[in-house]
Amino acid sequence: MVSELKVPTMAEFFAAGTVPEVLFWVGCAGSFDDRAKKITKAFVKILNKANVSFAVLGTEESCTGDPAKRAGNEFLFQMQAVTNIEVLNAYEIKKIVTACPHCFNTIKNEYPGLGGNYEVVHHTQFLKQLLTEGRISMEGGMFKGKRITFHDPCYLGRAN
Repeated sequence: MVSELKVPTMAEFFAAGTVPEVLFWVGCAGSFDDRAKKITKAFVKILNKANVSFAVLGTEESCTGDPAKRAGNEFLFQMQAVTNIEVLNAYEIKKIVTACPHCFNTIKNEYPGLGGNYEVVHHTQFLKQLLTEGRISMEGGMFKGKRITFHDPCYLGRAN
């Protein structure tokens, strides 16, 4: 039995006159890279299991502009960022959670200068919050009692 993932869009919430608890910013890698898509799907399953009211932008989500900015194309970055900010502000987004460290850094630190002011949380922080609130629980499973290494991208631990 294959269970279907429930992934509501902001447009659906807007049409119903409601607002989700968080916007899940999927990001380019989470949408297109086969390994990152596994993270996206797993995170959505957890959000559904925890009864988190969330939505994605779906086809309205575009690249944050981070690759353009890092490559030195400030003009393209600003075009992409302002387009995203207009969409986010139109939906009156307050809180964004993302699994992508680059999207996290860009939306949190670059967007405010262009009018995009949101509470931005990395998905690991959000998972910790769900654990603390008792909305999800975790058991050791196959890793119980084992040492685990977490890869900390520079945009998480060192830059933020």
